[in-house]
Amino acid sequence: MKKIFSTVLFCGISFFAFARGEQELVEAGHWIYDSIENLCMESGIVNFADSEPASISELKLYLQEIDFFKLSEAGHAELKKIQNYFEYEQIGLKSDIINFGIEPSFNLSVFYKTNDDIDWVYDRYERKPFIFVPLNFTVSDFVAMKMDILLGMNKNNAVKNDVYSNVPLSADSIDINFPDNAYFSIGHRLTQKTGVSFQIGKGARNIGKTLTGSMIWSEYLTGASYAQLSVYSPDIKYTGIVSQFNVDRYMYAHQFDIRLFKKLTITALEGVFVNAPVELRYLNPFTIFHGMAPWREYPDEDDDSYDRESHTGAYLGIKFQFAPVSNLKFYGLFAMTQFQTSYETSNYPDDTTPNAMGGQLGGRYTLPFSKGRFTFALEGSYAQPYLYIKESPNWSLVRTYAENMGNKKYPFYEWIGSPFGPDTISGELNMGYEVPEKWALNFIYLFMARGEMSGTSVFDTMVGSDGKYLWGGVHTNDNAITNTGDEDTKGWCYPGSSGKNSVFPSLTAKELQSLVTPTGTPEFVNRISIRGTYNFSSKIECVLQPSFVFIFNKGHEEGKKAAGLEVAGACSIKL
Repeated sequence: MKKIFSTVLFCGISFFAFARGEQELVEAGHWIYDSIENLCMESGIVNFADSEPASISELKLYLQEIDFFKLSEAGHAELKKIQNYFEYEQIGLKSDIINFGIEPSFNLSVFYKTNDDIDWVYDRYERKPFIFVPLNFTVSDFVAMKMDILLGMNKNNAVKNDVYSNVPLSADSIDINFPDNAYFSIGHRLTQKTGVSFQIGKGARNIGKTLTGSMIWSEYLTGASYAQLSVYSPDIKYTGIVSQFNVDRYMYAHQFDIRLFKKLTITALEGVFVNAPVELRYLNPFTIFHGMAPWREYPDEDDDSYDRESHTGAYLGIKFQFAPVSNLKFYGLFAMTQFQTSYETSNYPDDTTPNAMGGQLGGRYTLPFSKGRFTFALEGSYAQPYLYIKESPNWSLVRTYAENMGNKKYPFYEWIGSPFGPDTISGELNMGYEVPEKWALNFIYLFMARGEMSGTSVFDTMVGSDGKYLWGGVHTNDNAITNTGDEDTKGWCYPGSSGKNSVFPSLTAKELQSLVTPTGTPEFVNRISIRGTYNFSSKIECVLQPSFVFIFNKGHEEGKKAAGLEVAGACSIKL
């Protein structure tokens, strides 16, 4: 042991505790983004910290504008909490400017529900791995790399009704597909107010701070790989993105953010989703994808039509934030994959292309009181039946995958935006009181009117006569869904596609084009949750969340009702 210890010292390596690097990313959905929003609202300003993930260097730039003297006692505590996170000393190894650290934590969750016909409220997105050990590698303040090592339950088991804990109790319940999040990040602050950064990573992204998940790009799209270039300042930001959903399924996008008078931000995102290998022309960071007319350049083998839209999907996102006074903020998001004028839909009988748009509007008000703050937030959203959906699932804006352990029959699907998917009207009320780093209590009410094309039902109904899913998991080709030889085979839901329509087989293509949300027999969901959080210390946090769900027209069956109670508890201990 003495020889080993001497060798370590000779090599210039020592055990050391060191702060985070400037280029480390704060992952999408992290509590820091909520805290920065609270501080900005107290200061009466908005910024670009609602696009995630962002580097610590970028977030520090936005925090420089916070007016310390305008902050309440809760604001001071929130600011201190953020500073403690940035200055957190990881245990690890240090050699000159190279650092290697770990941040281990134990997370125990238990949950139970009374009705197996109702989905989990405290679902797989909420549950943390039982053992979680992020590995961090930094080179001064210029380079950062991270990989999440974990022992947790795979998604096949996380969705089961008879699983009541996040502890994997058998070999086939273990998640062997980690890391879910990993990245390489490099960047530099060019001046006091301008920086540049570049990342190659795997994990969730988010555009827009909302209650129910961004309509444009939400953290509920997990596990996708991406490359991201950002140039940021307080009033102008550019982000170029290439994200791989599956093999030969790429989203190319660029995003511009501007801020006016520190009160208003406007964001525009233009993208194109392409079902083809990576192409250099889409990597140009300062171009207009629509001008390339790429939909004309990927004809099917059985259709060489010059103007047939194939293997591509255009995407547009627009967002705003507005803070008229301190402690009050309004926001709105708009997403679109297709727009047809009324002239086109009325005067061209062969045109069956449907509109595909969605939007969110919300407001948030905070009221500092004593050592904490009251929060009142309200949000509504509307998604048309074909939002994110294109002529084939291959170039629809969805990621699909299957687990390697357990039952691999059931694929998973995650839309680029709202986790509610298309064909949904929703509204959420969230109000509560919080004392930062102490405790919080929130009341949450969610209402949804879901049509028969909502969620991921357009995939779930697409099965063959053998009971196998025709698209999803590792199967990302649509040969099977266009097969009309099998009468039991259901085709894709898009108007005019080959085969039977998977959701409304009796409707004509023109009738499908004119569907409005919610389609068919709508399912009405009412969900009430009370979430309590208590921090015994900066390293121990406990959560208790009872929920009650009541559904009318369950499963889109007229008059069918379902109700259920769920209780979830969690405790997180950081070492």
